[in-house]
Amino acid sequence: MLLAILIYITGAFGSTTTRCKESERHALLKIKENLRGHGDGFLTSWGNEEEKRECCEWIGIRCDNKSGHVIRLDLSPSTLGRGLFDPFEGNLSYSLVDLQYLHYLDLSFIQFYENSITSFIGSLSKLRYLNLSYTNMTGDDLPQLGNLSSLQFLDLCYNDNLEIKNMEWASHLSSLQLLDLSYTNMSFAYDWENVVNNLPHLKYLKLIYCDLPDIVLPSLSVVNSSKVLAIIDLSYNYDLSSSIFQGFSTIAIVLFILTSLIAY
Repeated sequence: MLLAILIYITGAFGSTTTRCKESERHALLKIKENLRGHGDGFLTSWGNEEEKRECCEWIGIRCDNKSGHVIRLDLSPSTLGRGLFDPFEGNLSYSLVDLQYLHYLDLSFIQFYENSITSFIGSLSKLRYLNLSYTNMTGDDLPQLGNLSSLQFLDLCYNDNLEIKNMEWASHLSSLQLLDLSYTNMSFAYDWENVVNNLPHLKYLKLIYCDLPDIVLPSLSVVNSSKVLAIIDLSYNYDLSSSIFQGFSTIAIVLFILTSLIAY
């Protein structure tokens, strides 16, 4: 009996348990397969080799301590130790949808070939953080993001060819705290003020150089339902008039940065 117990204990301590889910490891490798990087250090910790099978230890990956599901995928330059001018490029694999437990997704500075990179990101319902800045987004492909009701941080800045014709999709992001759409084309998004003004938890709004249309305030509500909006940066939107101040609640402590309205 004692011998059996000793054998069990020895086996238990001598074995290693892989937390990584096989389906999620496969999905991550498909994502890697569809991207290209320069140099010898391109996601070298990611692999199918026996010593690399624990995807929870791969660079840019974090797993939940209890379930082992991948909850964080961060391929940003700062995480991977690559320069801003040495980006990854390629296509975003549809296998991303197999990472249904993701809370955090940062694909910033990856130059995607496809026009549509948000069409299936909208199915990642647990996302709280999404950074797609500098990703070569084009067209008007944002409605799918409206499904991310748990999202708290959204950064789509510096996608110069991204045309945002309306902000209706953002009205569904009821948990949003930070929104950055700077350096996108919002010249036809006449509903932008009404939408952002009714996001209940929005604290930080950046719409720099978006070619924002001016707002006819009488047709809109002037009550900021969030009451927590702290910083608004509307720099370099030359069509805006000073009346835009009236469109935001005086209840919130708001810092306006309106460079376009300052006379030099």
